[in-house]
Amino acid sequence: MPADAVATAIMGGPDERGEKLKTAQKIRSLVREALAPSGTNALDSGAYVLLLALAATAPFLYETRSILTRSAMGGGALFPRGDLLLELFAFSLAAATLLSRSRVESFRRLAVPVGMLLAIAVLGFVQLIPLPQGLLHWLAPQNLKIYHDSGEVLSLFGRTPPGWFPISIAPHETAGTVLLALAYAAIFLAASSLLQTRPRRRLFLGTVFTSAIVQILLPLALERGPWAGHRLHGGFLNPNHFAAYLEIVLALAFASIWTAVLTSPDRVAPGAEAADRVEKRVLPIVLPALIWGLVALGIGLTESRGGILAAAVTTMTLLAIASLQRGVRYPLRAAAGAAFVLLAGVVFIAKTAGAEPFLRFLTLDPRDLGGNTRVALWKTSLAAWREFPLLGSGLGTFREAFRRVQPRDLIGLVEQAHSDFLQLLVTGGVLGAALGLVLFGSLFVVLVRAWRRQQHREEGALALAGVGALMSLTLHGFVDFNLSIPPVAALLACVLGCAWTAASYHRSRRKRQPKAREASGVSVPP
Repeated sequence: MPADAVATAIMGGPDERGEKLKTAQKIRSLVREALAPSGTNALDSGAYVLLLALAATAPFLYETRSILTRSAMGGGALFPRGDLLLELFAFSLAAATLLSRSRVESFRRLAVPVGMLLAIAVLGFVQLIPLPQGLLHWLAPQNLKIYHDSGEVLSLFGRTPPGWFPISIAPHETAGTVLLALAYAAIFLAASSLLQTRPRRRLFLGTVFTSAIVQILLPLALERGPWAGHRLHGGFLNPNHFAAYLEIVLALAFASIWTAVLTSPDRVAPGAEAADRVEKRVLPIVLPALIWGLVALGIGLTESRGGILAAAVTTMTLLAIASLQRGVRYPLRAAAGAAFVLLAGVVFIAKTAGAEPFLRFLTLDPRDLGGNTRVALWKTSLAAWREFPLLGSGLGTFREAFRRVQPRDLIGLVEQAHSDFLQLLVTGGVLGAALGLVLFGSLFVVLVRAWRRQQHREEGALALAGVGALMSLTLHGFVDFNLSIPPVAALLACVLGCAWTAASYHRSRRKRQPKAREASGVSVPP
């Protein structure tokens, strides 16, 4: 076969070949503008690549097969190696961002949530400070009693305990938790500073989608592998935590669908033929819809009851809120179009996954809730909180606090409360729980207000994705401990940083680099 015939078979005719080359050129231009935009230096580009690497590999920083050798209630103990790698990623990322020429986003409107996160870290530091016994007895008498009991044991071996003691009953665990909290703050700071342009945000979303889809499809492809016949868990030990991870990705996929629905009319020229109108308005929605369907399918295959319910409620809420977005022509018509796309995705899930994701709901009998293990964990967690009511047992010390009140019929090593709020209540006391509530409540308020102010459709959709990710994890967190899983919390910090910088996006920022966009040949709708 002649070479020209081979080229025609692969690339199509001259018109098709031109379109493919034009598309490839646009993709290269977008990647080039994302990795090395004008006005930045190599350190800024390196920090952005590091952020993409963190978003792609966060679930794999931990030992995913340790459950084969170590069993623990709550999905297995995570090796500290993963925490160390994540912290190195986060602090290196923040340092590179601050030392580069990246424009640091203003956090004036985020004063309350950022202040609450730092206050939680300060609480952890306070719990690590050795205090006189008289002051510790007044602040945390049960904590002092624990140290006295430990001192009596040490005295049997001729060791004299110190006269001052910290509030935390396991200082090493508290120090590690404080470092993780600071790492999440560093990731949020870096993401909000590095994702200030549309090409960078789009490449970031593509990286997150690719990582999630690989974790979904790879186990399904390995029919004879260790995943066959089991609940899908991706790179996580526990399927429930993989569901939480995918809930964040699902909110981003919803934002992609909403953006495609809102911007598809801009692609059609006035007076275009019907076939051309359908092609240019419908085809751009297919890829976001397919991504949403695959991520939703992954959540279903985890068979996580809390994850499925949280994702369903959040998606319906986002659809209702999206119809109120400002600057949208015919919002109800756009919402109806998005609803039709989501309905098609639900049909795809039901056809592909079958009834297995919903069978676990049928096995839950409300009459048996009193004897349910998770309910027993919640009751015992409240008993543990009564031991440390004001300042808690120390951030990250739930295992040690729970062990003191664990009933004999509750067998096993309990490391988590299966409730983010109860976990913080036990380890941080009333003060820590109050700081956590204000943190999440203020984040919701700030993101919703920023979304209402945003006039641009793509950026408004991303702000809405931040609201959805936060809402879904909050709902799921009532019955699980997702925020205690560092890869989930790290991805949430990345997405919230992306949502915040998108919500703060304004037209004057786009006008800073008009020549770069014209040279790249990229057309960005308003």
